[in-house]
Amino acid sequence: MKIMANSESKRASHRSSSSRAAGTHQRRTRLIQILGVALAFSLLINLLIAIALGNYSRKASLLSGVSDSLRLQLSDSAEQLARNALQLKTLENEIKELTLNRLPGLTGLHYDEVLNIDKLYVKNIVFTRTGKKGARVYEYKVVLDNHDSALQPAFKIVLFDRSGVQVGMSELSHDTVNGGMTRLDQDEVRVHYSMVPLADIAEPEYFQVILL
Repeated sequence: MKIMANSESKRASHRSSSSRAAGTHQRRTRLIQILGVALAFSLLINLLIAIALGNYSRKASLLSGVSDSLRLQLSDSAEQLARNALQLKTLENEIKELTLNRLPGLTGLHYDEVLNIDKLYVKNIVFTRTGKKGARVYEYKVVLDNHDSALQPAFKIVLFDRSGVQVGMSELSHDTVNGGMTRLDQDEVRVHYSMVPLADIAEPEYFQVILL
């Protein structure tokens, strides 16, 4: 009877040990599975990050190339613009030189500046441009300063464009009925105001004072 009890106790102890071993094995298996899933997930994330970094690198390289190309184009455009401006300035100077050589009595017209004339009794003149584009009015103020004996002043103000073509004229005539001065005494200073009618869209760049 005692032998049977010992045998039963051994079998129970063996079953308990087997049960504990099986539980430990199952826990290890589950842990390995969890670690495997975590590792796979980590590898997937790293792969996605690597792909994203590769795409970013390619895009950055493309953008860098585009940026360099744009900088070169802008540099070329700026250089071309500078060359064109220089050529335009040279052409304008050549036209000016040809015009002044063909008509040596012309003077450059600058607005709202005192332009010295010093031609007998005509001392200086100031031109003013008023109105708006397409309806310009060109006015002038001329200072008369007579150092000789008394006289009746008379002159023409003629305007020319950049090519030397006459585009307008104003006259102070001897005809006192139409606004002419009757007399300018010796050492007398007077101011004459008037305007110059111009052809449509004309843009004067030179003028000439002609005494009558």
